[in-house]
Amino acid sequence: MKKVAYSVTKVGRYENTKMKGVGFISDADLVFACVSKNGNPYIRVFEDCVKQCHPVLNSENEFKGAHYEIREVEFEREDGSKETREIEVNYYIWYKILD
Repeated sequence: MKKVAYSVTKVGRYENTKMKGVGFISDADLVFACVSKNGNPYIRVFEDCVKQCHPVLNSENEFKGAHYEIREVEFEREDGSKETREIEVNYYIWYKILD
């Protein structure tokens, strides 16, 4: 695993959420520690995102790319019934190898 500085932006319909810090990459995954809204720590893994990133022009050890995930979301309808839908979540990823 290599140590990296990263920036991950979750692209939303109305707002973008940005996470940045220091993490690690393996051959295919970006891994870093996070803290939830409730204050609980957890490990976030973006699987196979390294393969989708390309080198940044005129920079050494910098890479960027887009990563897409399909997630199932359950929500309650007006009549009280629950419905599950699949949504696509888009992320823009940038990282720089520090080692």
